[in-house]
Amino acid sequence: MKLLLVEDNKDDADFLMASLRRCPHPGAPVEIEHVMTLARAGEALQEGGYEVVLLDLHLPDGSGMTCVDTIQSLDPALPIVVLSGQDDEDFAVSILNKGVQDYLVKWEGQGRSILRSIRYAIERKRSELHLNYLAQYDPITGIPNRQYFNDQLKRATARARREGRKVALCFLDLDGFKLINDTLGHDAGDALLREIAQRLRSSVRAGDVIARLGGDEFAVLLEGLDGPREAEIITKALLRLIAEPCQLAGRQITVTTSIGITMYPNDHSDTMMLMKNADIAMYRAKEKGRNNFRFFTPSMHDELMAYHHMEHDIKRALNLDEFTLVFQPKFGLPGRSLQGLEALLRWDCPTRGEVTPAQFIPVAEESGHIIPIGHWVLDRVCRQVKEWEQARLMMLPVSINMSARQFLQPDFHRRVAQAISQYDIDPQWLEFEITEQLLMEDLEAAGRSLEALKAQGVRISIDDFGTGPSCLSHLRRLPIDVLKIDKSFVQEIGSSEDSEVIIDAIIALARSLRLQTVAEGVETQDQLAFLIGRGCEMAQGFLFGMPLDAAGLAQLLSSDASRPPAGPRPLPAGGRA
Repeated sequence: MKLLLVEDNKDDADFLMASLRRCPHPGAPVEIEHVMTLARAGEALQEGGYEVVLLDLHLPDGSGMTCVDTIQSLDPALPIVVLSGQDDEDFAVSILNKGVQDYLVKWEGQGRSILRSIRYAIERKRSELHLNYLAQYDPITGIPNRQYFNDQLKRATARARREGRKVALCFLDLDGFKLINDTLGHDAGDALLREIAQRLRSSVRAGDVIARLGGDEFAVLLEGLDGPREAEIITKALLRLIAEPCQLAGRQITVTTSIGITMYPNDHSDTMMLMKNADIAMYRAKEKGRNNFRFFTPSMHDELMAYHHMEHDIKRALNLDEFTLVFQPKFGLPGRSLQGLEALLRWDCPTRGEVTPAQFIPVAEESGHIIPIGHWVLDRVCRQVKEWEQARLMMLPVSINMSARQFLQPDFHRRVAQAISQYDIDPQWLEFEITEQLLMEDLEAAGRSLEALKAQGVRISIDDFGTGPSCLSHLRRLPIDVLKIDKSFVQEIGSSEDSEVIIDAIIALARSLRLQTVAEGVETQDQLAFLIGRGCEMAQGFLFGMPLDAAGLAQLLSSDASRPPAGPRPLPAGGRA
């Protein structure tokens, strides 16, 4: 163990060195280098190899904390044990709070106790350095973390302000990382994060800072720029580099990234706002198709504020019960008998007026409010079905659109069972619609969820069919009752031969699988005639009238009460229930 003793009093130094030399020490002997000034200490530390510094605070060229600051500036990782001529507990505590590892009173203690204090000081410094590393570096990738990056961003903007230069802050989010994690496992996901970190490390300029902010988000800090063009060049290089294939879990994987860029001082002078700006721009890049980049613009901030205001109003609407339901009838073809209903959500906001689902549903989806909204819809539909039953109105199945977040909740099927039990309704009057796109994102998980729902006796339909990636082999394995032909195809009847061919194919597919077909968005007699001619079984749309609230629908159901109960339309012989 090699020690550097910085002490200008020769008697004090001789006593300390003699005490340590008399002490038996297992392993390597204690080697002591004695200097009498801070200047000489600096020269010795430049040569390196020391494990601890024993430091007097009264030297010819420095005193007090100046001595500590000097040694720490020369080697911040080196532990320091202060030597003092007085036993002052308050001073000892204050000096330890400055980053010193221990405090020894001269001429006190035997060599063994002094050596023990030195060894403890070394271990404390190692622990401190390790904790500092954990606090500032990501344990998976080994690159800086968010805390370290925030500190460096503050320093970089301060330097840029003094030098009149610009700083670019880039946020990177990997595209499709969750899918890799889910399919190949978390070990493979961690390996990918390390590979990305290495690519970033090798591609940025000397002095630039990279960091992992958390999850699959990374950041790059580019200093000394004249303008955004330099940031654009570097960003394009990052996109190309990250998109290069890599070997992962024995497979060749290609991953891309979406990058948001903000500039200091152009976009803001506050570092927290710069972080928000880069995050906003990154999400805009992801929305625009991924594997690209976007610079922050003020309009993005306005859009974010509008998003937060909408989110706040949605939360308030839930608390104040501002949402309502209307019901769109489904009619059997060709006779136009009432066969079912679709529950549609409506919102009459006191400050905004009528807010369309196209305006508020995406915000509810992203913010997570769609889950309590979905619970509210399920409860209201079940309650309404019970009220119709008690009023002895004609009973029809009511379909409910399931959001992705709601459908993926592990307890969703239990919540459905609870609602059915609470209102004591027959589950045959409930039908759940799931989009084709959601179904195919995780077919195995979707199949389990659908089976759990189907086991309760409800009906399942695939909404917007024909717009997603499903195939016949998958449909055969799922407990589906209905295929809904997307309105985009229906509205192009008579103007697009391709859409008409797709409708023919969907109806033929449903017939082969013994499923019912429902055409959405029927608005003209020509569309209706085409669908009847092709054998479509049900239709809904403005041609048959606008959606009705519960009161208006009660009149319709009452006027049809003399007919035999419609119920769910029977499936052909051999069909699936």
